[in-house]
Amino acid sequence: MSTQLRSVEVRRYRVALLPGTAPVAERHGALLFWEGEEGCRAISEIAPLPGFSTEGLDECIDACRHFFAAGAERAAGELQQATSGTGVPEALRALPPAARFGLEAGWLQWVHPPGETPQVTSCRLIGHEQRRIDAPVGPCVKVKVGRASVAEDARRLAYILDRLPATTQLRLDANRSWTPEEAARLCAGLPAERVAFIEEPLRPGASYAGWSSRTAIPFAWDETLREHPDADLTTAGLGAVVLKPMLTGLTRTRAWIDAATSAGVQVVLSAAFESNITLDLYARLAARWGLQATPGLDTFGAWPEALLEPLRSQPGHTTKPVRRREQLTAEAPLL
Repeated sequence: MSTQLRSVEVRRYRVALLPGTAPVAERHGALLFWEGEEGCRAISEIAPLPGFSTEGLDECIDACRHFFAAGAERAAGELQQATSGTGVPEALRALPPAARFGLEAGWLQWVHPPGETPQVTSCRLIGHEQRRIDAPVGPCVKVKVGRASVAEDARRLAYILDRLPATTQLRLDANRSWTPEEAARLCAGLPAERVAFIEEPLRPGASYAGWSSRTAIPFAWDETLREHPDADLTTAGLGAVVLKPMLTGLTRTRAWIDAATSAGVQVVLSAAFESNITLDLYARLAARWGLQATPGLDTFGAWPEALLEPLRSQPGHTTKPVRRREQLTAEAPLL
């Protein structure tokens, strides 16, 4: 830390997303501006995702305010302890995940100022109703499935595969839509070598025991990890963990990365429709943590504008207008 932390300012945003591009019509969040003796040193974001996060934005900001009420020195000590990997203090562990992420991400960047933001090749996202692929794709494409019947999903996937390069793999995201039998039926009609994994295929409560006896296509866990901190990463058929730091918290995400790496399970860093500020942070974290899998960060197409500056980690978004700091809604500072 080069200078003493002087203040943490809060400014809210509310952005209407492009129709049909995201699970919510609007994105509500807040940016935290961490400042010291020489001005702004870090910017972090708090943006719980309705329908996926159990907490709301007001709850997160109130929790952060309470965290800093104990004083700057104590807050700094607890954040330093958490982000250095020596343990997460109870006061920080008790915060809602999105609030924890905002504080942990801000402190991490305060202590280690971000360098150049790398360019990332992200996994193209194809929504439930989308069939057309009108731009070049990279090594993988993520396709939302599970809303239609198994037969209709199978026809749509065959159509998509037929129009992709043979080297491009599918990552399917079923959002817990199927029984084990339905999942097996879908997998039976797919070329296993073209599907990297199916994310959360089974309905809540269904068992993954026996998955690998039904199909050679691996499954991936996302929500399961947030609901079951003791999830067994050695479960047969588990091919990847999909980690969304905004929904998990930054230090908890790092703990899952270490556990998955030890278990030989692939790690995919993924976004929850945050702003460009956090997407660029994810690109830097993926590089810093040495994550090899193509990240799931292709969510900024839903945003009609950027916050503070253009998105730097992904091409194709530089023409979007930028909302300046003074155009965000200021609140009483946290510190």
